[in-house]
Amino acid sequence: MRLPSNLRMKLARDFARVKTQGSSQAGKFLVLGVLRVETLEEFQFGLITGGRLGNAVMRNRIRRLLREIVRAHRAEVVPGWQMVIIARWRAPQATLEELEKDWLRLARRMNLLKQPAVPAP
Repeated sequence: MRLPSNLRMKLARDFARVKTQGSSQAGKFLVLGVLRVETLEEFQFGLITGGRLGNAVMRNRIRRLLREIVRAHRAEVVPGWQMVIIARWRAPQATLEELEKDWLRLARRMNLLKQPAVPAP
């Protein structure tokens, strides 16, 4: 199942706003920048894969993996956030599982994920 295009950040000004007004955390493979936007019904995300990561094939592979991570955890993300996921220089050597673990750790640290329901005793 594909992610709808309204979840994707496409405008440079949106990326710039997250960078200037938001906060960020760095992990081993990724940097996650976030900004709270109350008017969003769901969330938006953008990906940055710079030329240092390798050739176009490598950058596109990393983008596909990151999109898959966001798609898999879409239901867990709290609405009203814009997030920018930046691949660090180590990302090309990482597996999907390593990238996902890094993203989940950063997302939890930034309070982007819904808290699991506590079962009633």
